[in-house]
Amino acid sequence: MVEELRQEYRVGEEIGRGRFGIVHRCSALSTGDIFAVKSIDKLQLSDAIDREGVELEATLACLASIDNHGVVPVHAVYENTDSIHLIMELCDGPDLLEWLRVRPKPQVSEPEAAVIMAQLMQSLAICHKRDIAHRDIKPDNILFDRDGRVRLSDFGSAAWFGTQNGMEHKLSGLVGTPCYVAPEVLRAGEYDEKVDVWSAGVVMYVMLSGGAVPFGGDTPADVFGAVLRGNLRFPFRIFEGVSSAAKDLMRKMICRDTSRRLTAEQVLRHPWIVTGGTVMDRS
Repeated sequence: MVEELRQEYRVGEEIGRGRFGIVHRCSALSTGDIFAVKSIDKLQLSDAIDREGVELEATLACLASIDNHGVVPVHAVYENTDSIHLIMELCDGPDLLEWLRVRPKPQVSEPEAAVIMAQLMQSLAICHKRDIAHRDIKPDNILFDRDGRVRLSDFGSAAWFGTQNGMEHKLSGLVGTPCYVAPEVLRAGEYDEKVDVWSAGVVMYVMLSGGAVPFGGDTPADVFGAVLRGNLRFPFRIFEGVSSAAKDLMRKMICRDTSRRLTAEQVLRHPWIVTGGTVMDRS
């Protein structure tokens, strides 16, 4: 561990673990304030995309969190040749995946889901305005703070897609999580920030279905094949009580045609979001 980090923070118990990083609770020695520290072993980064993501994570997370309370902010970064450590705000609540697992009823009500989706899409809309794509939206990366508000975390797969010196920087590279990744990411070409909207739509589907994913399979290859086909269905036995407005929004988010897929801003203007998921029409 970086010596400067040891001199300024006391690192406590492990509270989370991801693909590359391990998250511990920590406290500032000078003030006693509690934070989380995400530690990444650079030796585990096997390819250029992973290395670039780790190097950019702190920068993009900081930029995304400015006046954006829906993003977990990074307060400090410590780095040496072997590792990088990000000091972040500690979210006391569970992540969305854990929250779904411990619920007495697996299906989330539409008003509850609408609140979560509105907060998530507001955070993404701000990120996209700043030319930042998260590229790994999934329940594990959606946290709840002590007030129960949604906070977007883990910008390890994020990328910048703005214009620099007259050159437009396009997004590319295979990143994300199988059940949540957009089909254009799997086609090994260029894509835009709407990959986040697809993934967020899958999160909405998971909440309203009680844990089912729209595109599944026994192996990652099976899942990728289902994603590329993109045949979105709403099985009656699962979605019998879900409103047509909710299904309409999911169809417009989980849409293979990126020209017809909604932007984050358009999602926020959809009637289901605007009415807080209280539309009574059922189909």
